[in-house]
Amino acid sequence: MKILEIKGLEKNFGDNKVLKGIDLKANKGDVISIIGSSGSGKSTLLRCVNFLENANQGIINVSNIEINCSKENLEKPNKELQKKIIDVRKKLGMVFQSFNLWAHMTILDNITEAPIHVLGKNKNEAKKNALDLLEQVGIKDKANSYPIHLSGGQQQRVAIARALAISPEILLFDEPTSSLDPELVDEVLGVMKKLAESGKTMLVVTHEMGFAKKVSNKVVFLHDGLVEEEGHPDTVFTNPASERCKNFLFNRRS
Repeated sequence: MKILEIKGLEKNFGDNKVLKGIDLKANKGDVISIIGSSGSGKSTLLRCVNFLENANQGIINVSNIEINCSKENLEKPNKELQKKIIDVRKKLGMVFQSFNLWAHMTILDNITEAPIHVLGKNKNEAKKNALDLLEQVGIKDKANSYPIHLSGGQQQRVAIARALAISPEILLFDEPTSSLDPELVDEVLGVMKKLAESGKTMLVVTHEMGFAKKVSNKVVFLHDGLVEEEGHPDTVFTNPASERCKNFLFNRRS
């Protein structure tokens, strides 16, 4: 069942055209790794899907909520468009590169903030769910700690639990391990692998080629704001059709 469709997505920053016409589809349960060199548009793509950046052209459809970025005024949205954007965001859980936890809140409060104040959930229900999620990511004992007292890997696991707290249909990961010390990477990738195995739909911008190869069922290689190559990891990693993709993967191994 198709859960995400992007057609002709374009994004400019002034004269710099970062996305030049991206087409992408995801079915329920897909784990799609988005790879490519720095500046290829990977993070911008995710941020446009979540409307943290406003695309200039193209169509974004998340669970049959469709927004035509070519026709809508995303810079000054009317009430109807604002509601559609909020409805889209409720279906997306975002995990950022730099955790983005609220330093003045406990771990538990970080996770319950959105369910209570955005989704209107009962506080006790939100707290119980948050504790269950913290147990799922392996740090239930840190519920009453503050972010500063946690390692980078632990903070990123909290960020994953926070993204899961709104029961999203799709999880978006923007290079979730790139800010971590090497010895902490595996604990975060381990949580992500379990989520993939549980059937979560995931779009993962990553430089972890091992994860992309072993966990994804689809790999998308971006180059210069376009999808240069896409396919099953077995094909992309062993016999890429694109010379640019081949060179990128060779340089990652070198």
